[in-house]
Amino acid sequence: MPETTSTCPVPPPPAAWGCHLHLTNDPRAPRIARHTIRTALRGFGCASELTDTAELLTSELVSNAVQHSDGPVTVRLRTRYGVVRVGVMDNHPELPDPLPCTTGQDFGRGLFLVDALADTWGRYPLAARSRTTGWKVVWFELAAVRA
Repeated sequence: MPETTSTCPVPPPPAAWGCHLHLTNDPRAPRIARHTIRTALRGFGCASELTDTAELLTSELVSNAVQHSDGPVTVRLRTRYGVVRVGVMDNHPELPDPLPCTTGQDFGRGLFLVDALADTWGRYPLAARSRTTGWKVVWFELAAVRA
């Protein structure tokens, strides 16, 4: 019997998609977030350079959240209109600012990297009507390029 092959067309990724990751405040959280972001972005065909940058910046934001808060950390990844947006939510109310990066510091480089590598980034407190009043979100965006 002759062998037949069939091809299934691979559907294009949706124009908008996203995922949420809920983490306990644990030193392993940045590693879990890195792997999750990498898997999600590669699975949707994002370019390696974008995936590497998103993975690094997510790790920095989750590390900050774990270090400065005492509650759970939520990571939200969304893509829309050619932009990848990652937001990290924690229960520490202070809105961070990047510190100037000097070679003598052992800390403070996370937001410096976010500021240098992201196309845009920001932070905001959650609204008073939110279930998580007193929490904040730190986010960044990168222009998405298909692999």
